[in-house]
Amino acid sequence: MKNNKRTIKISPAFIIPLIAVALALALSIGAITYAAYTNSRHAQRTIATYDATGDRFSSNALAKLPTKDNVRTLYVTYDPVRMSLPTTVVTVCNYQQGKQTLPFGENISYTLVARLVRFDDSTEEKYVPVDAAYMTANSLTGYSITLTRAPATVTLNSNHLSDNTFSGTLTGDQPSSDAYTLVFGDGFAQNKPNLYIEMIATPSIDDLPVLRGVFKAEMRSQGANNSWQGVFSDDTSSSPNSYAAYNYQISGMGSGSFTFRWDATKVSLNFVSLRNLLAVEGATQDGNSITIPVDSDVESKYDIIFNRVNITDESWLDMNNAVVTFTFR
Repeated sequence: MKNNKRTIKISPAFIIPLIAVALALALSIGAITYAAYTNSRHAQRTIATYDATGDRFSSNALAKLPTKDNVRTLYVTYDPVRMSLPTTVVTVCNYQQGKQTLPFGENISYTLVARLVRFDDSTEEKYVPVDAAYMTANSLTGYSITLTRAPATVTLNSNHLSDNTFSGTLTGDQPSSDAYTLVFGDGFAQNKPNLYIEMIATPSIDDLPVLRGVFKAEMRSQGANNSWQGVFSDDTSSSPNSYAAYNYQISGMGSGSFTFRWDATKVSLNFVSLRNLLAVEGATQDGNSITIPVDSDVESKYDIIFNRVNITDESWLDMNNAVVTFTFR
């Protein structure tokens, strides 16, 4: 039988330009995507960044952000008879938060540094380590903060300003986590001194993120109402149409259910922010609306990004009252 199959030969002179066109197209798409998320007057912030499986070195309170962008407040309610101490539990895990079924495949060794810091607005870091002279000059020698991972406890005070004795190894290929109990001593919530604790967890594997956060204590008045709000946090001295993307901050006190909606003809929710929000346990999405359970004792602030779709002559008042709206109950 005669073979009717024909072999088509492509000239090398044709292949080279074809590869060049494909490469140029890929680079242009990448450049457009990059520009879409960076062409703003201010650096755009997200809760976290993810790969296909998320950051498998994570924490319920520490984040892969500069410390100044991850400030946590521990609230206590005023009680004249017996004042409770501001307390929280900080975890370090080998899986993305909320996805224990996808642990990191290798053992992760890490070190944890805890140190006393103060707020200094004149510095780029905003939160800087204190020294003994600062503690004495500001009458802070009686203040202390304890950090415990059973059976060990470390106390930070004017005689012990920083500690790096905590370390751990998270077992690979299975969910693994360490829990640290953080307790502020007497006076922090009532007096609100310029004294806080910073925690930094550094993994031994370079591809994994360093996790940071700073914690402070405040008093919540007895019977204070729960209150959460959402607002654009960009510099309002420039009009909204001068931005390619927008920072939106959800923050508040107390607990409840927070729902925000956006006009899809005006803005779109950044896909990383969308994924982060839906990773919150109990979060739901209904079209251009997302509802998340909120509790300031766990998380008092969420920073998300909206990308511009068609913003022309809208004012910042329009942005907050029409383009994105919210309800809290």
